[in-house]
Amino acid sequence: MSLLYWNREQNTLQIKDEGKQHRNGLILFFVFNFLNAIINISRLFKEEFNFLHGIWIFLGIATIIVLIDFRKRDFSDSIPIDSILSYKHKKSFLDATGQLVLFLANKKRRTINVVSKKQIDEFEILFQELNIPKYDGKKENIN
Repeated sequence: MSLLYWNREQNTLQIKDEGKQHRNGLILFFVFNFLNAIINISRLFKEEFNFLHGIWIFLGIATIIVLIDFRKRDFSDSIPIDSILSYKHKKSFLDATGQLVLFLANKKRRTINVVSKKQIDEFEILFQELNIPKYDGKKENIN
């Protein structure tokens, strides 16, 4: 079974990567991290400011930024083909295969971790068949 599957009856792209479970786990982790930062920063009212308070302030702000970024991402298992504007293969210097990013009409992104170069080729063939263009780097394409 492939990671991506085109459901011809419903005209949707089915994604089998358990994205919702990953999202829920990460959100729970970041909420606990943010609460921990608040608890540690609240000690500032009883103690003088020190290096650890600065670290917890930084972690609290970074957690807020990450949680805001989660609002720009989509984690659904089924995406209508009509709502996919374009796709992009995003490579990482740590991972040779990288990620596949789908830009959606609701201005969100759906990120899919790619396992092999063979999968990348299969996905590009599927997107050509579905007439989904490759992201060309222009901002107008995704807005």
